Amino acid sequence: MEGDKKNLHDLLRHHGYDEDDEPHIAENLAETSKEVRQRIRALKKLQMESVKVESKFYEKVHLLEKEFQPLFDEINKRRTAVVTGQHEPSESECDVPLIHGASEDLLKKLNEDAPVEGVPSKGIPEFWYHVLNNVAQISDLIHEQDVPILKHLQDITVDVHTEPNGFTLNFHFGSNDHFTNSVLTKYYELQIAPTEDEIFDYEGPMVVSTKGCQIDWKENMNVTKKVIKKKQKKGSGAGRFITKTVRADSFFNFFDPVAETLKDLDETTAETLRNDFEIGQLIRDQVIPRAVLFFTGEAADDFDDFTEDEDEDLEEGSDAESGDD
Repeated sequence: MEGDKKNLHDLLRHHGYDEDDEPHIAENLAETSKEVRQRIRALKKLQMESVKVESKFYEKVHLLEKEFQPLFDEINKRRTAVVTGQHEPSESECDVPLIHGASEDLLKKLNEDAPVEGVPSKGIPEFWYHVLNNVAQISDLIHEQDVPILKHLQDITVDVHTEPNGFTLNFHFGSNDHFTNSVLTKYYELQIAPTEDEIFDYEGPMVVSTKGCQIDWKENMNVTKKVIKKKQKKGSGAGRFITKTVRADSFFNFFDPVAETLKDLDETTAETLRNDFEIGQLIRDQVIPRAVLFFTGEAADDFDDFTEDEDEDLEEGSDAESGDD
């Protein structure tokens, strides 16, 4: 086996191929005859057929998402009415535990420890801010200057599109001191079918472009920009301090009105776009439908457990690799 593997690697080098630039080749492939390799090529062609069937499955899923979205919207409208104080739920609408799976003692303590309201409240104050802040992947994007604005967030809704396939996230805001928009949007276009040159990398729909919206900031209230002072080093003004406006870290950079195609980007920017899509997909698939569970912390615990398990797997993998050395 070792000799065959060496011959395969020697062959690559002989023809001027750098193995680092070539796909990984399993050692067992070197042991196969030409006849067996021909049959393997047949399996590869069958795999291509399987991927095409898989993409048709995802096309159907996307159509089903569009078909069922109005049903979710109707439920979510009732949720919004409670959150914003338009509807006060009756006792029969509240006959579920505050925390599912909690012991009777904990539920009793939570009830006894609830603060007594001075001024009667309306709805669920700052509901969506706490929802987003309880999602680790999103809370990392929220900075101190964003908090007063996000406390005015009243709802997040989603529109599902076809022709082209995609979805839009709609962030509904009440009147605030920072911008005049009532809705901020983030659009994602999806490519559901695989491309021929990347067919074996197919893992389902992928984002191909994204577009935010213009935020109409009120004067001097743009939290995505900050003014810094820099000392001029060259020229006749050397030594003087000059002011410069630069980009500031902010949750609202999420709405930058860019529309770019993944294939046209360098790898660093493409990775940023992929991370952006993961956040958008997380909001669509988890945060919007399970908002109350993120508010209570129940869904956040599920995500924390997943992240910890994933980290442990990575650490174990690293240990295993170290042991091989």
